[in-house]
Amino acid sequence: MQVIETITNEPLHFTQMANGLPVLILPKQGFQKKYAVFAVHYGSLDSEFEVAGKGVVKVPDGIAHFLEHKLFEDATIPVFERFAKFGASVNAYTSYNLTAYLFSIIDFFPEALRELLHFVQNPYLTEENVAKERGIIEQELRMYDDHPDRRIYRNLLNALYHRHPIRIDVGGTFESIGEITVDLLWECYRLFYQPANMALAVVGDVNPAEVLDIAARQMEEWQYQAQDIKRLLPDEPDTVNKPWIEERMSISQPRCYLGFKHNQHLTGRRLLKQQLAMNMIWHSLGARSSPVFAGLYDSGLINDSFEAGFHGTPQYAFSMAGGETDDPQQLDKALREAIADLQKKLLNTEQVERIKRHILGGYLAAFNSLDYLANSLISHLFHGTSYLDVPEVLESLTVDEVNQYICEAFDLDRSAVSVLLPE
Repeated sequence: MQVIETITNEPLHFTQMANGLPVLILPKQGFQKKYAVFAVHYGSLDSEFEVAGKGVVKVPDGIAHFLEHKLFEDATIPVFERFAKFGASVNAYTSYNLTAYLFSIIDFFPEALRELLHFVQNPYLTEENVAKERGIIEQELRMYDDHPDRRIYRNLLNALYHRHPIRIDVGGTFESIGEITVDLLWECYRLFYQPANMALAVVGDVNPAEVLDIAARQMEEWQYQAQDIKRLLPDEPDTVNKPWIEERMSISQPRCYLGFKHNQHLTGRRLLKQQLAMNMIWHSLGARSSPVFAGLYDSGLINDSFEAGFHGTPQYAFSMAGGETDDPQQLDKALREAIADLQKKLLNTEQVERIKRHILGGYLAAFNSLDYLANSLISHLFHGTSYLDVPEVLESLTVDEVNQYICEAFDLDRSAVSVLLPE
């Protein structure tokens, strides 16, 4: 087992089990809560892939999310009840790139960890429970469709992208979930739920040797057959799909988001450097302490709902900024002017170093959030980066590199606006 020293002088224990499963364990002495996440590198973007011996396989959108729901099904005692008897809080989520099953607990950690590893390895799929699940997910999709934040976010991605599956809700569509069958669920499970395509992260006051022993014993009878899978994405034009998208719904105040489409789909430290540099830039524009935020706030164009940031993985990269506003057109204009002004003036050394200290402070604070820490370790692993590399890569970023991103990443011709107006 490899032991890696973290910035907080806490050792991260990392190993790859004989079956190929990466395991990350970060003991936190003195913490009462213990947190574990068992994740598979399989998300909503993986709807088309090429399998050796089978050729190209296309499955309905939303199947990864559907499968996440079904893994909580059991022929006898429901999964939630099995965890409840230990006083554990169990949950799961599906994103564009991964599906995660997790729990937090104070006592009975070994028992809960066994349950987590057991139910993820033992799907219970029948025609009846799959048909029932379609109705449940339809209700979930309708709920999301009525949520203003989800709606404006989805509309922005539809404005930015022509064909990329990021345009589609993680849960799929009403039409696509109707096409999901028991056989398709089993096919996707057997293809992606392989130890080498998964990871286990545990954070809390735990014994690393005990965690590994539980994992090894719980996986002794796991039947799997690793297959070579090539994930496929459609060719996406550099241009945006629509420069402006507007919709009305039952809200009290308009909302406006400006988005930018980026094409640097990177991996490893190059991706980590891009993520940090772009977030530094948006911090200079959208942080509560920034002159831009203060000016927009004082003019009444924004309120405390305003947010700005960068989202980038090896499969996609985009930025977005906005929130509630009484004048979407004026907010869009003001944000574009602020970005153009930043491209002229750029950031100086003092500004960059101050933002670095702010980001590093947030990184250090995250080591007290067990769930955030465990999920960050997993997501970085799947993206080909390392969460522990953040301080070193942040320190290595130069003023010239950050300013280069300012000049090159914000192409106003590759921007789009999503607006929600009251009915």
